[in-house]
Amino acid sequence: MTELLRSLDDEPDTPSTVDVRRAIATARRTRRVRRGVTGAGAAVVTVAASLAGFTLTRPVAAPPPVAPATEAAPTGAPQPSAAAPPALTRCAISRLPVPDRAPMALVTAADPTGEWIAGRIYPKSGGYQAVLWHAGTVTKVMLPGDLEEALRDVNASGTAVGWSYTEDGPVPYAYRNGKITKLAPSGSALGINDAGRIVGDDDEGNAVVWESAGAKPSRLPAPSSAKTVQARAVDLDGTIVGSLDLAVPYIWLPDGTHRRMPMPEIDGKPAAVAQAFDIRNGWVTGMAAMKSDKSSRGNAPAYAVRWNLRTGESELVGELQYPADAVNPFGWQVGTDRDGYAVLLTGETTIRLPDLAKHRADGTATIASTLSDDGRIIAGQSDDRADTIQAVVWRCR
Repeated sequence: MTELLRSLDDEPDTPSTVDVRRAIATARRTRRVRRGVTGAGAAVVTVAASLAGFTLTRPVAAPPPVAPATEAAPTGAPQPSAAAPPALTRCAISRLPVPDRAPMALVTAADPTGEWIAGRIYPKSGGYQAVLWHAGTVTKVMLPGDLEEALRDVNASGTAVGWSYTEDGPVPYAYRNGKITKLAPSGSALGINDAGRIVGDDDEGNAVVWESAGAKPSRLPAPSSAKTVQARAVDLDGTIVGSLDLAVPYIWLPDGTHRRMPMPEIDGKPAAVAQAFDIRNGWVTGMAAMKSDKSSRGNAPAYAVRWNLRTGESELVGELQYPADAVNPFGWQVGTDRDGYAVLLTGETTIRLPDLAKHRADGTATIASTLSDDGRIIAGQSDDRADTIQAVVWRCR
């Protein structure tokens, strides 16, 4: 993974290979993460990942409010959602069961109801093992490959998608009811909606979509100037969000059209780089950053961002020190606040989620990864008294 994110003009002309979300996830699992953007003649994102040695620095203060984007909401944007659920006030934490007395486990995804939870365990013998929790039970998902594996999303019917590394690189898979289906070609499956539409990327830098687990992949269209195109998540209606060259947020709409998403504004200026990570009922979450300048001594802050596709607005989420880990149909988000606590943001209230054991202000002790549509079920990870990562679920009321 390289460090370079170059300056942007209308369309990217050279690719960036810095995947901020993956780098943050890796860094937070290894408990060494700070947030920021570093410049060396171009915009640079660096992440404290175990293999890359990158660092992220968070903003010192919350950013100012951002004016609505001038672009109109794209055709096909979802209709206004129903009234949000009743306000929640507190959440209780409990550990998820693990097979084979595995000493460590974490959560990677959940379905919109919160009843299906995907993750992985770290067996005593070493390596990785994908798992799926449902109705109080846990099932090992035996993905081929021994190097690394992960389930990245799951829908309400229990169909999970992800990837596994082999000697030839990552291979995408779907899993349901004990059956594993390889999704050709090689690459990664990153998202699935309740209709079974799957999105991800191939190993040639193209965004792809599978209309079902048994379908052949189709390459998503993108500007010819983009060197790397990634699809990260798919909405209820089939809308897909992702990035061009890991620097420009991009959207593919159900009517077949596709376009750049508005760049968020930071201090009254359009961001230099941004990525879209997640989508639910027209709410999109991601990150944005400016290029560094001489006054920043090579460091510029990166911000959590939320877009509203119904209105075309984008805003910086000053309460979070990292991009939101999940969003629900009402725009509620889970993430990590500036004091390092896992939190649920409802727009009206902020609920701090309890830790299993002691709190660490760097935001690595407890991480909320998923959020149900009604906001009542959140899953993630929290360190136990021995500082070992455990898969957990919060039930809120």
